[in-house]
Amino acid sequence: MNQKTLSGRDLGANNLQRFKSWIEERDAANDWQDYIRQGKLNRSEIANECGFALSVIRQNPAVKTALEALEDRLRATGTFGEAKAIPNASNEVAMDTTSQSVDKRIMAAKAKAEQRVKALEEQNAVLRAEVRDLREQLTRYKHLDDHLCRTGRLLHS
Repeated sequence: MNQKTLSGRDLGANNLQRFKSWIEERDAANDWQDYIRQGKLNRSEIANECGFALSVIRQNPAVKTALEALEDRLRATGTFGEAKAIPNASNEVAMDTTSQSVDKRIMAAKAKAEQRVKALEEQNAVLRAEVRDLREQLTRYKHLDDHLCRTGRLLHS
């Protein structure tokens, strides 16, 4: 079913399901620190990774409630919330930790991009070799066609 034909209620339920799947992925990867900004989860990054607009987090009551429950759970487990309680002197340490996790995610994305570039370069080399072979065949067939047009006879190979 196309998203344009879904009702608002169905779209909301679909977005909630995407959000719950995203939570399960984060729980499995245990990378919550990568999503914490200023003592709470980064909403724009969550929306981007879930594949819906930021307004869904603000306007969909079910997603909003699920996000609040998630943040409460993370605070209760001590995953975050310490950043608010950290004095200014050690706030730099918290920022360094956040910066390191962001750097780690950037490096992972860069490695993935490099892997894709390498695969595309290999595919490009294969296609160039195929083009070269096809051009050689075309040259041979042009020669045969020219001879056939001039003489009306086919050359024996």
